[in-house]
Amino acid sequence: MRKLEEVNTPYNRVEVWQNNAGRIDFEVSGATHATWHPTRLLTGHAWDAITAGVLSAPGPVTSILLLGLGGGTCLRQLRHFVPEARITAVEIDSEMISLARKYMKLDDLNITVIEQDAFEFVSKRDPKADIVIDDLYHARGEDVERPKAITPHYLEACRNHLHSKGSLVMNFVVGPGHDNIFQEACTTFRECFGQTRRIIPPLSHNEVLVGTNHSYPLANPTHLLALADRFASETDREHWKELRTLKLR
Repeated sequence: MRKLEEVNTPYNRVEVWQNNAGRIDFEVSGATHATWHPTRLLTGHAWDAITAGVLSAPGPVTSILLLGLGGGTCLRQLRHFVPEARITAVEIDSEMISLARKYMKLDDLNITVIEQDAFEFVSKRDPKADIVIDDLYHARGEDVERPKAITPHYLEACRNHLHSKGSLVMNFVVGPGHDNIFQEACTTFRECFGQTRRIIPPLSHNEVLVGTNHSYPLANPTHLLALADRFASETDREHWKELRTLKLR
């Protein structure tokens, strides 16, 4: 790996690294904040689970709202499946947006980027989308953390941006120092949504929660597994098959 650049933004210290295969990573507080590969889409990490969460939606996905752009890793995956969807991403860090454009071909994704605090954005009731993705984390010393707790009030604010058949997809770091927040979020999801699900990637300490109130069920794991054939790369197909989809109990 070689370091291409280091940028101190108002919110994070971002290191840009590239390996011999051409993969580029944004590292923040020792965690990979975004990744881009010249020939592969999947990673084995949280972004794959976010994409699977979106594709679990009970209805068609024609619009997506992403809170926390990072480098746009999951959006590159989603463009593969929903090339015509209208995608809006909200990102507070202008330097991160610039890095994503410079190193991760953000402008190729045909998305609308809004530079704004995501919590301020969510406090408004519009626009609405089929999917809201929350991937909001920031630096905390040598670790990362959620900027705010996942309260019923916050989930209701996210739901206000969903169409009637919409789903909320939310990424969580799990493990020491993070489990209390995750377990509280699981409880809040069960209280706020009629249908819920957990999706677990194989290579990282993350879980993605999916919630919807629509009467149609979320897509079953067999349907998601069949989507592995949509990837040209054998590595991508294997990463997709390794995702675990569980009920949220």
